[in-house]
Amino acid sequence: MKNWKHVIYLVCAIQIGAGISMMGIMSFLPLFLSELGITDPGEAAFWAGIIIGVTPFMIAFSAPFWSIQADRRGPKTVMSIVLIAVVLSSFFSGITTAPWQLLLLRTLQGLVGGFVPIGLSIVVSVTPEEKTSWSMGYFQAAMVMGIMFGPLLGGAVADTFGYRMPFYAFSLLAFLCLIALQIFLPDIHRKGAAKETDSTWSQIKFFMKIPRVRIMTFMQFLCNFGITGIGPILPLYIKSMMGDSPIVATVVGFIIFISGGCSALASLNTGRITSRFVIHRVLITATIFVGFTFIMQYLMTTVAGLGFFRGITGLGMGFIAPCTNTIIAKSVPPEKRSIVFGVVSSVFLMGNVAGPVCSGAIANYFGYAMVFWSTAIAFFLAACVIIWNFRGEKEI
Repeated sequence: MKNWKHVIYLVCAIQIGAGISMMGIMSFLPLFLSELGITDPGEAAFWAGIIIGVTPFMIAFSAPFWSIQADRRGPKTVMSIVLIAVVLSSFFSGITTAPWQLLLLRTLQGLVGGFVPIGLSIVVSVTPEEKTSWSMGYFQAAMVMGIMFGPLLGGAVADTFGYRMPFYAFSLLAFLCLIALQIFLPDIHRKGAAKETDSTWSQIKFFMKIPRVRIMTFMQFLCNFGITGIGPILPLYIKSMMGDSPIVATVVGFIIFISGGCSALASLNTGRITSRFVIHRVLITATIFVGFTFIMQYLMTTVAGLGFFRGITGLGMGFIAPCTNTIIAKSVPPEKRSIVFGVVSSVFLMGNVAGPVCSGAIANYFGYAMVFWSTAIAFFLAACVIIWNFRGEKEI
């Protein structure tokens, strides 16, 4: 494809908008739950963990199906379905009156599959092989920017107009992304995709038999556990530092923004770094680094100190997903690259489920501090897995 870079930029732009719409609740969800009758901080953390975690949980089961459908019918159709679901679920979230209603809407949102696996399938389909690291870095940066701007905008709107208004803003943004998708994204079909008749389960078994894919999938599971695990407790943890300040949600959003900005900066430079250093060594270094920075976050006694080390953590996180996804893409046959991420995402997305749910439960029973330690341990375990399986190797 001659204009493959234009497609990458468009998919990244839509990913930013979709990410903002889906992740913007992180800065104010535990605080919004107080309006729905959940006043105990521990119970709020637990509910927030479940509500945040249920979407990736459902995506883990539905993503393989939708990714295969995208491979057969074209990703544009499936992306449209995902964005329509985000538009509707975000809008109706603004009129919920009970936590279970919010949980139900997030569940339905996850049933239609996630945007990320479909976006990754487009990236690997249109990108020349020698530019894979570059494209993965840009797409990861787009994912991070959604996570970065979403909580910041959500927190600012929530503090200014109330906790319900962000949901309507997210719904509008997702609708604009849907329009951009229909107008600007060309139809992309993989050659021979219509002949693909393997079931979802057989596709999973095929990819899991490839040792490097299996290792990277497990590693991504552990890192997703660590990355998402802090989400449900961060607003409550910062509120415990700031007291009854009226700008807690804004501060939370700003801290996530700083972390995301550092992460995006690292992701954009992944291609340059991996051209100079062996990619799995970059991955090991970044993973260990992130583990130590979570310990430093726990040791901070001020919001400024916590925010600083959240930003430093973002630098390490920015290298992890592009490196992992590049290794996965280069470990499968070229004709399978367009669907590999949708299929294996059913495994590593479970880390997005386990992280929020476990951290919410840990915070409820053992306190906020234990969440930072469990997150650090998750990253250290991931580093050990990579070191063990890449021992003695100098290149991929």
